[in-house]
Amino acid sequence: MTVAGWIGFIIIALTLIAFGIIMGLVVSDGEVYGVIIGTLIAFILCVVVFAGMRWYFNNTASGARAYKTQESNFNMGINRKVTVYDMEGDVIQEYEGKFDIEYDNDRILFDDEHGLRHIIYYPTGTVIVDELGD
Repeated sequence: MTVAGWIGFIIIALTLIAFGIIMGLVVSDGEVYGVIIGTLIAFILCVVVFAGMRWYFNNTASGARAYKTQESNFNMGINRKVTVYDMEGDVIQEYEGKFDIEYDNDRILFDDEHGLRHIIYYPTGTVIVDELGD
């Protein structure tokens, strides 16, 4: 699970537990058994939320992408190979190393391991970014 996922889970869990305690106090007119039952129900709901979040991050493509993005951010990038092709399909330039890539509609941007910034405008050609094994 990502750091943002953990933070979200903690906020949800604390909210559920607080709500469970307050509802237990209100429903049982301040009796201890109401607080215990409310807290137990909140704990069960926290387990369900946690299981759902674990399923999301382990079994969906968007969850895997979120984890991969976090991994890239924490490790100063991912080992990649960037190949730039011209309109005829000939290789213009290749870059290989550990870096993170930003992109928008007409360019990609990355800083290589030597601290050099590369901005590649791709409407006039093709850019392929491959992840390399460690």
